[in-house]
Amino acid sequence: MAAEMLDALRMSKRTAKAKPAILIATDGETIAAEHPKSGETLHCRFEDLGTHFSFFLPAAGKERYKAAEENPVDIKATGKLAKLYDALLKANPDWAVPERRHAMNLFMTRLIFCLFSEDVGVFKDAQFSFAVFSYGGNKGEHARHVLVQAFSAMNLPEGLRPNLPAWTEKFKYVNGGLFADAIEAPDFDPISFRYLRDAAELDWKLINPDIFGSMIQSIADPKARAELGMHYTSVPNIMKVLGPLFLDDLDEALDKAWDKPAALKAQLHRLSKIRVFDPACGSGNFLVVAYRQMREREIRILKRLGELEDNPQNVMFSAVNLNQFYGIELTDFAAETAKLALFIAEYQANARFADVFGRMPPLLPLKGGGQIRCGNALRVNWDEVCPPPVGDEEVYIAGNPPFLGSRNQEDTQKADMDLVFSGQLQAYRSLDLVSAWYFKASKYIRERAARASLVSTNSICQGAAVSTLWPHILNDNIEIYFCHTSFKWQNNAAKNAAVMCVIIGIRNICSGEKKIFSSENYTRVRHINSYLINSNEQIIHSSRKSLFDIPQMFYGNYPADGNHLTLNREEKVRLLMDCPSAEKFIRPLYGAQEFLKGIERYCLWIPENALKEAQEIPYINSRLDAVRLTRLSSRDPGYNKLAASPHRYRDTRTSTNHTIVIPTVSSERRDYIPSGLLDASAVTTNQCFAIFDGPEWVISIISSRLHLVWIATVCGKLKSDFRYSNTLGWNTFPVPKFTSEQLDQLSASARRILKTRYQHYPKTIADLYDPDKMPDDLRAVHRENDELLESMYIGRPFRNDTERLEKLFKLYAARVKQGAK
Repeated sequence: MAAEMLDALRMSKRTAKAKPAILIATDGETIAAEHPKSGETLHCRFEDLGTHFSFFLPAAGKERYKAAEENPVDIKATGKLAKLYDALLKANPDWAVPERRHAMNLFMTRLIFCLFSEDVGVFKDAQFSFAVFSYGGNKGEHARHVLVQAFSAMNLPEGLRPNLPAWTEKFKYVNGGLFADAIEAPDFDPISFRYLRDAAELDWKLINPDIFGSMIQSIADPKARAELGMHYTSVPNIMKVLGPLFLDDLDEALDKAWDKPAALKAQLHRLSKIRVFDPACGSGNFLVVAYRQMREREIRILKRLGELEDNPQNVMFSAVNLNQFYGIELTDFAAETAKLALFIAEYQANARFADVFGRMPPLLPLKGGGQIRCGNALRVNWDEVCPPPVGDEEVYIAGNPPFLGSRNQEDTQKADMDLVFSGQLQAYRSLDLVSAWYFKASKYIRERAARASLVSTNSICQGAAVSTLWPHILNDNIEIYFCHTSFKWQNNAAKNAAVMCVIIGIRNICSGEKKIFSSENYTRVRHINSYLINSNEQIIHSSRKSLFDIPQMFYGNYPADGNHLTLNREEKVRLLMDCPSAEKFIRPLYGAQEFLKGIERYCLWIPENALKEAQEIPYINSRLDAVRLTRLSSRDPGYNKLAASPHRYRDTRTSTNHTIVIPTVSSERRDYIPSGLLDASAVTTNQCFAIFDGPEWVISIISSRLHLVWIATVCGKLKSDFRYSNTLGWNTFPVPKFTSEQLDQLSASARRILKTRYQHYPKTIADLYDPDKMPDDLRAVHRENDELLESMYIGRPFRNDTERLEKLFKLYAARVKQGAK
């Protein structure tokens, strides 16, 4: 009743005149409501009203937050399907169990197929909606039976449906496997039946299959529901992969063939021989975009042939078919969704074909929905899914496999890594999960007419991951031929905001050009190494001492104290009020946060010869007892041994005159890596690196742009922040042979940087090096420092970071070669 009342409100002239923010109708038992502006609807029982509070915010004059959308139709359709899905599970609790998940997902996929087919004219005269809402009962009591009959009919050729009602003869035979499995449908109640009606009223032919595939996948995933419409891989990101992988090459060949009919026909033939394989296909985004792009190029070729041969009617049907598109997907719903998304893409491409040439091949019966395998891509033999190319066939691997650091991998994923890498790589357990896809892709394309390009976290091209992974990919004549350097994921999902990605294309070594993409620009280069820069392949290996004879850098002192040797300002004051003589045992403590943000912290630092005196102070003695217990209770035998010396940090390095300090992690937003000079009383923790009693000119080097780009390239990152390393970053950093005069100049430059900072006291280091707040005079002395240091490398400032890295890699390679002699 409430639904009918809402229909009446929707059609009312008074509604059109008043333009209300929300329409609400109720019969006392159920509620029906709609946002006229967006078309979003709600149907629920009266007692469930409280769970839909946010839906009614417009009634109080408040706007609901709405994320940016690429296509409102996709968002609206997904929202309605999500509500239908929830309502069906509420009405059918037995369908909510894991054992029925496949049946429920398959039911939703079939339903979407029918709604789309109806709106594009595959099913004529709204025959699917007519059948469901004419024979399904006023409140949906017969809907399940009607849907089972309709789906069963679609799996049988016309005229071979003896046990089905006559009205099912109007449905065309679908084939293609979509309706081949057991036909099941859940029961409908009035709420779910109304949501089905709402979904049927949408214009499904406007759906974008490349986006919609991911969105309907989220319907069955409660974790993804919170980000409905925001977690898909965007088309611009997909094109960053497909363009340089093979589409740009197609376009170049097409331009050359534009006035040559024979050459154009050769390109048509080539299109029919291209196969695209996504071994982590999800709901088919990459495959759909690839299919659509290939069909667009096919239409361009056919149009041009018609112009050149003066016979526009002599047009063949499409030679690009869905059987050229292969995928592997772990979840069955996503795999089924991928097939559906490809079917939708095929219809839309055929419709475009008909607009241009006046012909459209029949959609039914289906001839194939893409070669999608439901399985674990790291356990499946890829040759069995996408057979190796033969003759003039070409295979292009593209996709966006899952990113997952080693600490976040589940046991099953660790087992997958073992299966891929065991016996092939050492120390592979520290790699990101996506590394396994790159490794398998390199094995697939080797010595074949095949190439691969994948999206991944940029961690695989940084730090120790480079030496662990890339020598095993770039062996046996495999090379990187294009890459997109680090870019922030742009899918509007809050949880993805900090993910930094790269795109890497690999192929068998050939003479073709190579490109490095950065933002919207690209550079043609001769080489792309594992760090994604224009340089010969050169792996940077960690070193225990500097390769260039610069002062040794250490980790700060590891406390291993459970914070019992640590004091905040208040604790220090209380201790000194009770026992002023304790001051000799208190020293300022610096980790990364203390140095960067000026946080006051202290530690108990007790020399061996003063231990007895310190233990006579009750407060200190209780702290030492707590340290002892903490170390004894640890499962680590090394910690247990430290219990014998509870008054000491595990490490006890200090300076005689001063300490140069560098945080272990620094924001990527900063233009320079902050470093500082602490007096001899300071104690550094393992959250900092330290050079004890180092020369001042060291600060000039650490504070340079030259050093930052080296650290950003060869060291790992924590999210998008620089993760400093003494063994991998400092000990490998190339420096020329400085003269004593040059060292004096660098020391003076370091003093100018420190003096300029002091002039802005009490601003913290974090404030001073925030790029939006950095004082002009501090920025100026840093630029002067850069010019001074860089002139010692090449006689002038470097033009850009690329030139900086090229020089540094050459110096490193020369030093390694010299050391090998």
